[in-house]
Amino acid sequence: MPGLILQLISGLASPVIFVPSLLIGWFARRWWQVPLGAVVVAALSEAEVMLLELPGAEPDWADEPIAVIAPLVWCAAGFLLRAWHRRTSRRRQGSPIRVLPVVAGMVLGAIVVAGLSLGVGLLYLREDQLEFHTLQSGLAPGSADYETIFFQYLFPGLLLGQLAGGLIGRVFARPITRPPA
Repeated sequence: MPGLILQLISGLASPVIFVPSLLIGWFARRWWQVPLGAVVVAALSEAEVMLLELPGAEPDWADEPIAVIAPLVWCAAGFLLRAWHRRTSRRRQGSPIRVLPVVAGMVLGAIVVAGLSLGVGLLYLREDQLEFHTLQSGLAPGSADYETIFFQYLFPGLLLGQLAGGLIGRVFARPITRPPA
C-alpha cells in the first residue's frame, strides 16, 4: 500500500505529468477529451519510466490503473480551471485591480506550494527515492540530500506557488460587476 501512495504522490508532483495534463485539460473542449488526454499522458509517462529503467524493464500491470489517476486529476483541474476562468472573467471586467488580493495570493500560494513541495521532497528522502526523482546533472557528486531538496523542491515550489497565487489573486482582485438590469 505505501508503494501505491508513493506512486500517486509522485504522479501528482511530477512536472512531466502535471504540466502536459493541465494544458490538455485547459484546451479540451469536451469532457470526454479529459480522460482520453489523461490516458495518453499516463502512457507516455510510463514509457519514459521504462526507458530510464532499461535494460530489463517490465511494466507492473497491477499498478497501471493507479498511474492514470494523477494525470486524470490534473486534466480535470485544467478543464475546470478554464471553465472557472471564463465564468469569472465575464463577471469581473472593466474595473481596476486591487493590490491586496494579489499580494495575499502570492504569499499564501508561496507558503502552501513550498510546504507541499518540501513534504514531497522529504517523503522521497524517507522512501529512498530522492535520487530517482531529482536531476543529478547540476549538483556536485556527494552533495547533501537536504541541499537537493532545497534547490530542486522547496525553492521552485516557492516560486511556482508565488506565481500561481498571484495569478489567482489577480482574478479575485477585480470587484464583481453587476449584470445590467
